[in-house]
Amino acid sequence: MSNLPLLEARTSFSENVDSDVIAVFQDSAKKAITPKGPYGGLVDRLRKVEAFAAKHGTVQFIRFGGKAPADNVLLLGLGQGTELSEEKIRAAGGHAWAKLSVEKVKSLVIHVDSLSEVKGAHSSLTPLRCIRALAEGLILSSYQFTKYQAKSQSEGKSDGKPNDRLAILSSSSEDSLPLRIVFLTQDKGLKAQLDAQLAQVQAMGEAVWVTRDWSNQPSNYGTPVYFANEAKRLAKENGLKYKVLTELDAIREKMGLFIGVGQGAERESRFVIVEYTPKNSKNSKNLSKNLKTIALVGKGVTFDSGGISIKPSARMEDMKHDMTGAATVMGAMMLASKWEVQNRVIGIMAFTENMPDGDAIQPGNVLVSRNGKTVEIINTDAEGRLILADALDYAQDYKPDAVIDIATLTGAVSVALGKQCCAVLGNEESLIEALRRAGESNGEKIWQLPLFDEYFEDLKSDYADMKNSANDSNGGTIRGAIFLKQFIRKNTPWAHLDIAAMAYNVSHLSYFPKKGASGAYVRTLAQFIADF
Repeated sequence: MSNLPLLEARTSFSENVDSDVIAVFQDSAKKAITPKGPYGGLVDRLRKVEAFAAKHGTVQFIRFGGKAPADNVLLLGLGQGTELSEEKIRAAGGHAWAKLSVEKVKSLVIHVDSLSEVKGAHSSLTPLRCIRALAEGLILSSYQFTKYQAKSQSEGKSDGKPNDRLAILSSSSEDSLPLRIVFLTQDKGLKAQLDAQLAQVQAMGEAVWVTRDWSNQPSNYGTPVYFANEAKRLAKENGLKYKVLTELDAIREKMGLFIGVGQGAERESRFVIVEYTPKNSKNSKNLSKNLKTIALVGKGVTFDSGGISIKPSARMEDMKHDMTGAATVMGAMMLASKWEVQNRVIGIMAFTENMPDGDAIQPGNVLVSRNGKTVEIINTDAEGRLILADALDYAQDYKPDAVIDIATLTGAVSVALGKQCCAVLGNEESLIEALRRAGESNGEKIWQLPLFDEYFEDLKSDYADMKNSANDSNGGTIRGAIFLKQFIRKNTPWAHLDIAAMAYNVSHLSYFPKKGASGAYVRTLAQFIADF
């Protein structure tokens, strides 16, 4: 992966940089408005020859050969200020990054004062919010996953095992562009505010990158034990408590569904718990009355073959992403800690593989869940709901004020909603609405689907308390959620996010990678935790 760019605010800057970046708006006639500063004349000349109209998302990169304040300048079109939004600015940041990367720019200065002329349609769209959104767009766009692209495979010795070969695989630092982004303003008061905002954006970048790295990890390296160890390392770095349950521990906890899914895999499963408590509450015997507990539960199937109900071979390589729910939980936990939110958060990640060998569960088997309910297995590829059921039951032992599970649960969600949003289902409207608001503020769309109790009629079994799947494809996303609802205790607010469509290959958003993990909903969950 590339190096995370360093964001910093300055009131003066005299060092040589590869490129300046100037925001340019349109007037009511949809022509570029002349920005203040040394590049105003340049924009005027381009406008006269109709070479740059500052339409939203357009960029103009000009080389000066060292004869200007910077070697190059990138003019970033933002369109008309009255039509601007934070999401549009994030998208513009993504377009800017794409061009800067092609031009191999390694350092740049954002001239913040060029954003001061914004006249947004909403009073909340201040220059400060514009700058933050632009920083988010740039840093979210900068991610690359090149960990397994070898500089040289001739160095070192290896017996061919993946963990040995890992030592001679490395990322190419030449592609990590740019490395430094300076936000320059003459306003000292704005600079002080920028320092705080950019620190939050930097933390967001780190958390989203961890989620993307985990989700992109090939399953021969990204095993349940690997992620358990990585979670421990990240927990220590971020001041989180950490606990791991081995398969034997899970058996003692009577997690029959979680253990059942992984019993066909040679690699052992792991059940990981990380906990964040605000610093001012850690030494208190009784947590503040205003302090709420939120439990995040993530599906972590590190590879999903479908088990005995094996998947078609086409695109099966993408099933390494079936642990993105757990990866999203880890990212959200990191970000909540870095932002020092004032709520307690429990993050639960259930890691396992779903493989078809002689020990694998079979259609027709009956498993016993942690809460004692029995499940007839109809389809072994409906495994995510099984591990989540035991994980949700475990999470409720912490007596949370809200439980949210995050999972790449169903392909059906793609059929229902496409790749524009994730689905949310749950048992409390105020919780669902809070999640939707957090998503909207971060440009991550969430759409509610119904969860009528009548849907459970399709999952009634002749041999157990319920089936894990029905015999047709109707309402697949809703059926997955109604199954999970059977494991939610009375008076526990709960919401389920099915992120299967948004977990990877979200190519239509400029600040998400065109291929691989998106890291979507890390920001949403952290915002929700902060606001809850």
